[in-house]
Parts: sequence; C-alpha cells; structure tokens
Amino acid sequence: MGASEALNLPDPSSVPKTVRTWAASSPQLSTLLRGGQPMAQALARWGQALLRETRPAEAGAAFRSALALAPDDAMLWTNYGVALDQDNQPAAAAQCLERSLTLTRQQPDSWLLLGMVKTKLGDLPGAEASYQVALELLPNSSLTHQLLGLLKQQQRDHTAAIAHFVACLENGGATPGVWANLGKLYYQAGLVAEAHAAYEQASSTEASNLLYRQMTRKTRFLAQVLGERSLDDAIATFQSSFAPPEQYLEKELQDLLNSSFSFLSGFGHAIAATRIGQKQMELWPASPSLSYLLKAVAGDPAVDRSAPEYVVAHFDDFAEGFDAQLVGALGYDIPEKICAAVREVTGAEPLEATLDAGCGTGLCGPLLRPFTRTLSGVDLSPKMLEQAAKRAVYDALACEELTAFLSRESASFDLIVAADVLVYFGDLAALFAAAATALKPGGLLACSTEWQAGSGYRVQPSGRFAHAPGYVLATAEPGFSQVACIETTIRMEATKRLVGNVFVFRRRSPG
Repeated sequence: MGASEALNLPDPSSVPKTVRTWAASSPQLSTLLRGGQPMAQALARWGQALLRETRPAEAGAAFRSALALAPDDAMLWTNYGVALDQDNQPAAAAQCLERSLTLTRQQPDSWLLLGMVKTKLGDLPGAEASYQVALELLPNSSLTHQLLGLLKQQQRDHTAAIAHFVACLENGGATPGVWANLGKLYYQAGLVAEAHAAYEQASSTEASNLLYRQMTRKTRFLAQVLGERSLDDAIATFQSSFAPPEQYLEKELQDLLNSSFSFLSGFGHAIAATRIGQKQMELWPASPSLSYLLKAVAGDPAVDRSAPEYVVAHFDDFAEGFDAQLVGALGYDIPEKICAAVREVTGAEPLEATLDAGCGTGLCGPLLRPFTRTLSGVDLSPKMLEQAAKRAVYDALACEELTAFLSRESASFDLIVAADVLVYFGDLAALFAAAATALKPGGLLACSTEWQAGSGYRVQPSGRFAHAPGYVLATAEPGFSQVACIETTIRMEATKRLVGNVFVFRRRSPG
C-alpha cells in the first residue's frame, strides 16, 4: 500500500458488510459487536488485539475500516500507523501518524512513534523535529532523551548525543544498554575516565555481557596509562581481570596494546602512545609497521613516505571490514567527491583508459566505470585487491608499488584517480613524475590530500601525511597544470570531520 493510498478510506456504507464477513470467522469480533459496542469502537478493540497477536496486516484493515466510520479519531490514526509500521510500510505509517497529530497535537507518544518511523525512512531532520516536540510535551521523558541520543549518535554529533544519554540517565532511564552507549560515545570522544565509569556501570549490571567486560578492561588500562601508572602494573591489572569461564591469552594483550597505541596516538597522547609502542617492540621485536608508526608519532622529519611493509600489513588486516568502517562508521566520501570533480572536467565524453591508483577495495570503481572504456586498478595490498575484484568492474588489477607501476606505463592512461593515496607519500615529486609518464598528453590526474597549514608536508601520528596545498601545486607544476583545487572534508577523525583537498591536474604536452 502506498502512503497516499493509506489515507484513502473505504466508503462508510461498505463497512458493515465487510465487518459481518469478518465477524463470521472471528469469535472475538463477534463478541465485541454482540456486546453492544459501536462498530468503530469494536473494530478498534479488535485491531489492538490483532496487534498483540502480531497480525499487523489484519489489524491495519480493522483500523482502516474503523476510520471510515470515525475519520476524526486521532488515536485510531495512530493505531493504524503502528499497524502499517509493523507491516513494514513506514512511509504509509508516517502519513497516518501525521494525520493523527494534525487532529490532536498533545500526543507525546505519537510524536515518538513518528520520529522512529522517520528514522527508518532516513529522514533524520524530520525524526529530530518529532522527538523535540515530544520532549516539549514531556520534558522528563528518559525514552525521548534516549532516542534523541541515538539519533545524534547516528548523525555523528557526539556532544549532543552524550548530553541526551546523560539526561536519559538523570530521568530514570538507567539500563546497561544506555550506560554502554554512553561509554562508547565517551570513548569515541577520547574521554577515557568517563568512558571507563560508564562501562563499569554497564558491566556491573549485566555481568554476562562480554563486550561490556572487554571495554571495561580496555578503558581501565587506558586510564591507568594516562594517569602515568607503571605500564607493567597496568598490564598486570589487565591480565588479572580474566577469570573462568574466560581464559587469558597472549593475543588479548597484543590486541589491547595495538588498539591502545592507535587510540592514544589518534587523540594526541604522544608520550603515552610511545610508551605503549616501545613495550610492544620489547615484547614482539620484529615489527616494521610499529617501527614506522613510532617514528610517525614522534613526527620524525626524516620520514618522507609510509613504509611499504606497514601499508601492506595495515590494509591486509583491514581489508574485510574496510568499507563498513571507513564509509559506514567514519563517513568517508572522497570517492564520490573526486569522481564528481572529474566529471565536471570531462563532461559526457567517455574516456578510453582510466587507472584507479591505490584502488583499495574498489570504492571508486563503480563510480568510474560508467565513463571509461577500460578501467585498471593497482594497489600494494593483496587482500584489498581481493575485495576490489569482487566488485567485477575492473578490466585489470595489479599488485605493485604505485610509483614503479606508473613509471613503466608510458602514455597509457587518459585519467589517473588517486583517492586517499597521496596521504601515504610525503615527498610527492617522484609520484607526480611517474604519473606524468603514465598519462597521455592532456590526460588528467585527480587526487586527494589531507590539509596542513603553512608549507611542505609532515607525517602525522596516524602514519598518514598532511600536505600544504601550495606544496602540492608547486610539486605538480613541472608536468601538470592545475584544473581544480577544492577544499573539502574527508571523513571523521576523532569527533570532527578531517579537512583536505581534492585536486585535478592536466598533463602538460611535451615541449
């Protein structure tokens, strides 16, 4: 049933015949009618019983017929909306709930229902507006604060989400799930002590939940490290927190130290991150990736590109969950932005040959495929290439270091796209020279960078490089002319959108 159809009620004169047919097969409805209740009221009570029996389609039919007899009954419209929602018809449900609220605005529960339906429909501003009205009508509603907290969490507004979950707790909504959600938000915001306190509350009230216990251990460890407690003591406390039926394994400590190093370096705790990294090197010495990351955390000016061993290890480990984490959790959208910038330049004319440089799992592939006759991809990570191959949009995929690959592909491509690739190179001179070799005269190079003020480039604690736009333009100048330089955002980093640039360059003709 379409949304507009839900509002088109039966002819009232046809309802008695329909009801007689239903009553013949439903003793419950028959009893309600024989008891002398008006037909609309009997249908409403029968519809509610059908909802309790998880029969939403039949309940919806009952409410719809009741509304034909009593079209100004706000509660009937709400119940009809509930039935449609349970029958997986959220658009129609929203229409019915809105009709109910037009008739009677003072319905906090109906506003909550409308907000939940609008969330299902992806209308987050509409959902928020509905929840805010519910909060106006019932300011101390823990459920409304919880729903607003979840909505703000979905919108990646950590500050507002935390405020609503705290208000939910203050208004009697304390459950293990609410405490854990608050702990997650505090953790994502880098507020370690607060995260630990929230996870302790969650795990103390739901001791069987493994995730709550894991996060309690992790946040306790981080709090102790940031409190400058002996690292060996913090590790001993972590190890001693395991008890039957759990069994402590060395991998638990490896995972803890890996995640703690990333967390602490990401939130700028360079000294604490270095302590963790040095302990890892002590326990597991043969780690070229960690050796590189320790230099990155220290901001070593001698580092001019990410270590290839680090890139392979990092992305091989990350490959299977890459899209869900980067796009779903962090809102990464550079493929869309960089491909849109290219289309602005190329127009409708299809290209002959395109290279997706550093293609990863192939996020750019489906966006590039429609306007190029051949599409190739190259990446250093074998496991990322396995994911790219599953998209079935590439004519060829190569596992090779990018600069070497480009240097031997003389005048092969009309377009090279490098989305989130230059961030693994500090000095861009060799890469731009190789790209100029691989492009046909007049060909395009589209790339993205993370932004830094001033000049040059610098390695960041994340292991990626940030580049000043002026440095990028100057380094590209010998082989390329600038077509576009767009300041944009890339993804979430901690609690903010990371700022960067999208560039489009045109290969200069020889001579």
